[in-house]
Amino acid sequence: MSDLYLSMGRKEGAAGSLYWPIRFTNTSTTSCALRGYPGVSVLDTAHHQIGPAATRSGRSYGTVTLAPAHSASAVVRTTNGPVGGPCLRTGTYLRVYPPASHTATLIPAPWTSCSGVFQVGPVNIEGAF
Repeated sequence: MSDLYLSMGRKEGAAGSLYWPIRFTNTSTTSCALRGYPGVSVLDTAHHQIGPAATRSGRSYGTVTLAPAHSASAVVRTTNGPVGGPCLRTGTYLRVYPPASHTATLIPAPWTSCSGVFQVGPVNIEGAF
C-alpha cells in the first residue's frame, strides 16, 4: 500500500450533511486492488484523537482495481453543524488506514464531527457514500 497517495477531494453539503471524499491514487506502475472500508479518525495538531473513529455507512462493496495513476475514493460524512447534538472541536488531520492496511496516512484536513455523526463509506469509483 506504499504506492497509494491519499488526499482530500471537494467537500459537499447536502440535506443537513457534509460529505468529503478521501481520494486513494495509485502511484505505482502496476494495478492495485482495494476492497472495503478505510479506518478513519480525527486528530488534533498533537496527533491526539478527537472523538471516536468513523463508523461504517453499511453500504455493500466490491473490489476496486486501480490502474496506475487512477483514483478511487471513500466518502466521510457528518452533520452540517450541531443538528441534534453538539460539535466536537475541529481536528487538524484525518488519520486514514486504507482497507486491509495497518499503516495509516495523516492527511491535513480540518474536520469537525457534529451531532455524534462520523461515518465513512467503502472505497469505490462512483463517489457513493
